[in-house]
Amino acid sequence: MPRIIAVANQKGGVGKTTTVLNLGSALHKEGQKVLLVDLDPQAALSTSLSVPIAQIPLTIYQVLVSQAPAAGAVRSTVAGPDLIPANIDLAAAELELAAEIGRERILAEALAPVASRYDFILIDCPPSLSLLTLNALVAADEVLIPLQCEYLAMRGMNLLMKTVERVKTKLNPTLKITGILVTMYNTRTLH
Repeated sequence: MPRIIAVANQKGGVGKTTTVLNLGSALHKEGQKVLLVDLDPQAALSTSLSVPIAQIPLTIYQVLVSQAPAAGAVRSTVAGPDLIPANIDLAAAELELAAEIGRERILAEALAPVASRYDFILIDCPPSLSLLTLNALVAADEVLIPLQCEYLAMRGMNLLMKTVERVKTKLNPTLKITGILVTMYNTRTLH
């Protein structure tokens, strides 16, 4: 079974997508089989991997709303890792999944059939503590938290840590925080 790592922080612009992209590429270069999952409706990960997001027929949206299996949405990339891309349609998934029974486990169930093909599955979470992020935390074994080196980012991380603890208690007892990745470090500041 692969290591499934959700890269999460409810604050935007802290380096989640950059972390997923670079970590996934580095693991691939080390000979690991890697799947990247773009779970952000902004689709920055998909765009960064040169996926024509306006023209792709299958994305993580179709997977989450049971219109397609995860295997059908997986694409190979020039960077090496495989990708399940996203596009703006994913924004509608929050509303569509809200009434579903077991809605927080949909991503985990969708990834299960393809998981054995990979050594690592990295999930790029949206910049919010939404149903999409909750799905990522339930599907994952680990959480990696990119943290911008500033006071407000540290203050906001508290809410994420509490959410991870609640998910661990009620939905995913094996979930653990793998680490906090300090990003955008500036040697010219005191913080």
